[in-house]
Amino acid sequence: MNSFKIALKNIKKSRSDYSVYFFTLIIGVAIFYMFNSIGTQGLMEDVSKSGNENVQMLISVMGGVSVGVAVILGMLIIYANGFLIKRRKKEFGIYMLLGMGKKKVSKILISETCVVGFVSLVIGMIAGIFGSQLLSIVVAKMFAVDVTGYTFDISGRAAVITILCFAAIFLVILIFNTKMVGRYKLIDLMNAEKAREKQIIRNTKLSVVLFILSFAVLTAACIEVGFFGEDMSKNGFIACSLILIVATFVIFASFAGFFQKLMEKRRGFYKKGLNSYIVRQFSGNMNTSAVSMALISLLLFISLCLFSSGFSIRTYLNNRLGNATPVDVTMQISSADPEGFLEEKGVPLNEWAGDYLQIPVYEGDSITISDTVAPVMDKAKETFMYADWTAHENVIKLSDYNRIEKMYGRDELVLGDDQYAMVSDFDLLNTLINPSMEQGNVLTPGDYQLSPAYKEVCYEFILMSGMSADMGAVIVPDAVVDSESSGLECSSTLVIADYNAETEEGKADIDAKLKAALGEISDRASNGELEKGETGVRLSTKTEIKEASVGTSVITVFLVLYIGIVFVVACAAIIALKVMSDSLDSVQKFRILSRIGAGENMRKKALFVQILMNYLIPLVMAAFTAFFGLRYIKGLISAIGTVNMTSGILFTFIIMIIVYGGYFLTTYEGCKKLVKG
Repeated sequence: MNSFKIALKNIKKSRSDYSVYFFTLIIGVAIFYMFNSIGTQGLMEDVSKSGNENVQMLISVMGGVSVGVAVILGMLIIYANGFLIKRRKKEFGIYMLLGMGKKKVSKILISETCVVGFVSLVIGMIAGIFGSQLLSIVVAKMFAVDVTGYTFDISGRAAVITILCFAAIFLVILIFNTKMVGRYKLIDLMNAEKAREKQIIRNTKLSVVLFILSFAVLTAACIEVGFFGEDMSKNGFIACSLILIVATFVIFASFAGFFQKLMEKRRGFYKKGLNSYIVRQFSGNMNTSAVSMALISLLLFISLCLFSSGFSIRTYLNNRLGNATPVDVTMQISSADPEGFLEEKGVPLNEWAGDYLQIPVYEGDSITISDTVAPVMDKAKETFMYADWTAHENVIKLSDYNRIEKMYGRDELVLGDDQYAMVSDFDLLNTLINPSMEQGNVLTPGDYQLSPAYKEVCYEFILMSGMSADMGAVIVPDAVVDSESSGLECSSTLVIADYNAETEEGKADIDAKLKAALGEISDRASNGELEKGETGVRLSTKTEIKEASVGTSVITVFLVLYIGIVFVVACAAIIALKVMSDSLDSVQKFRILSRIGAGENMRKKALFVQILMNYLIPLVMAAFTAFFGLRYIKGLISAIGTVNMTSGILFTFIIMIIVYGGYFLTTYEGCKKLVKG
């Protein structure tokens, strides 16, 4: 019988061993093709040609990330292949004992690798091609591109990249397998089943002590980052991160002994049914795979943080977009004569504006930023270490601000003659303003003493933006600004307008003209690059904000999905391979359980619990650390607004059930036959 026929028979005979390996290859190929096809399919080429810079950025980012993903998938496949080789050492030994040479064994192994690789590549490509159609439609919808002309399309470039990438991975595997078989001795192959992985910690008491200490240290580091991370120095954060990594490894190295000791203390539970067998079997397996389990837990921690924060940011941006663009354009011009400035730039106000407002903004030494947060100045300096607290605060008359409220469709503010209000949607700044106003912080512009009309800042924006970062203004009675003693003078003018065009094409033309005339100076103003005495402008248009928000949302989602799913697949596949290997080692133990009276249902339950614990323990550990990690991330992104993590966590839960749960069920089905008979 030739090598190819033997290889086919071996694959058929060992299909349960190959199931997880095969499943992983198909998912890897499909994911790799789907995300690399972005930008090269017909529909996505139309999106790219639309001129949206975010589309180009998405395509570029996906290309760069794909390199790292290819490396991760390659390492995973090689790792999975190594497990299969270990499982079949005795089989190779029998071949050699029957007179088959190492070259013949290598040919069989090469044939098996090629067959499995080819079949998984074909099935994965088919799955990826169909999946990419849905993916391209989703992206087009996100970028508001018409999909009525959609046609089924295959990306030749993505197909070639995928085939070449996985061909290179399998070439490495072929070389690896050939060298491995050539290095084995017959006696080692025949005794392979007797070989066991080394236990890291054998002493149970030492395991208990190390587990308790390492878990206490890990918890302390997580609390420090999660609750006090915003005030932590760079070196402190690095130290806590290193503690997280080291403590995770020590926890898993000592977990087996701790878990067994804990269960043995509960004698009623330990002696019930097959619980003692499950505990000892799981503890033994965990002790020999502590390093891989720790790595899996850390990768799952990263995945959980990526999924939860990424989807939460996406939901926040989408929700904010609906309320962030009540008009077509807002701009703040550092001039008391905005009409003259715009006419000088070639975009006269009366040519493009329909309904519009011109709102003067005042400044003066009597109301500085430090005055608005005076009661909490020490905390303010810690929060914004490099802020210029002597800078003037923006001041707007009450009547003028209520004109803005009316145009934005919001409720008007009401102030007494000796009261003021503050407007801002910059959450980090509001954490300082709110306690100041609650303490009754008094502002003294000239002869006036103004007390807060409200106990907290009015959470509203003045200039449109895709993020909650408007530092707002102080709203005061008109008489305060008109008083000479206040020292307040007009420093800039807000122009808030709707376009006089009725069609989307007409609005797009006005957008383009304003951007061409004011875009360059607006960018320089944002970067603080204006020359002394030069009139500046801050320009925000509805179209620009929508494109930026949608682009950021799409890129965030795709990065999270791409990297996160690959990490989860890698973790689940490694657990599956390890569990299947351990289960095969336990065949004789299940036979003994059968002979002493343990029924098939009891044996199945024992196997189910063992497999579940292998999947659950690293996930629970990752979820514990992710809880604190997400608190820290939420604090970091609070600069863009208050982000609700609930939606992101829900999406994460769904993805983990589909991917992680799918591997768990596949593993259980593959191992279930071991307990029969």
